[in-house]
Amino acid sequence: MTRQVLFLAFLLLSSAYAFIKGGQPERIGAATLLGGASLTVVVASPLGIRFQALETGILAIDLSILGIFLWLSIRSTRFWPIWIAAMLGAEVIIHVALIIAPNVVPRAYMHALALWSWFVQMTLVIATWRHRMRMTRQGVDAPWKT
Repeated sequence: MTRQVLFLAFLLLSSAYAFIKGGQPERIGAATLLGGASLTVVVASPLGIRFQALETGILAIDLSILGIFLWLSIRSTRFWPIWIAAMLGAEVIIHVALIIAPNVVPRAYMHALALWSWFVQMTLVIATWRHRMRMTRQGVDAPWKT
């Protein structure tokens, strides 16, 4: 349970940092990640059977979030959304791998999905920090491609 509490704190802090200090792409990314994490809690299977089989609700959310970050990587001037999209792609591959090899230990499935969430949040923090550095150096950081 400690890992979940730490992740929730990290999620809230990194999202707040992106909302307060980030540009529009960082805010969209933070809202997407915060919403995705919230929806994941809602759609996850009941505790007794969680991660025993493919979590289709979580897969649907992961695919939706992946789509948003692919869109961000195409439309924004930022490079970081493609990194997050790649990490989300790895999460989707984990779901697909479970379809191919359904005898995976449920705990391994759960941890493999959770691992990427930490890296995604760290990427958002670094992206927001880099945005602030560009704003300090140049006074402007255009968010969207023209």
